[in-house]
Amino acid sequence: MSSISIRSAKEVYGGATEEETLRNIAKSGARRIYKYANDFGDKITHTDYKQIPYPGHPQEAELNNSPHVHNVVLVYDDGEVMNS
Repeated sequence: MSSISIRSAKEVYGGATEEETLRNIAKSGARRIYKYANDFGDKITHTDYKQIPYPGHPQEAELNNSPHVHNVVLVYDDGEVMNS
């Protein structure tokens, strides 16, 4: 799946709250969604969402092991919004 900036996600998927936005993103096929900070910011403030099609997908390990992402937090897992 893909990464999308938090700002773009709100524009594309809508939602008055982060929870609504995450649920709308999930409707496109993501079973897990992470938010993270990238190298272009302060490396703490969340800037992007990463959509994972299913738990254990190779992209999940790539995200968690990438030297270019920071402060990775699971915010949606199989129908449950968490850590938002």
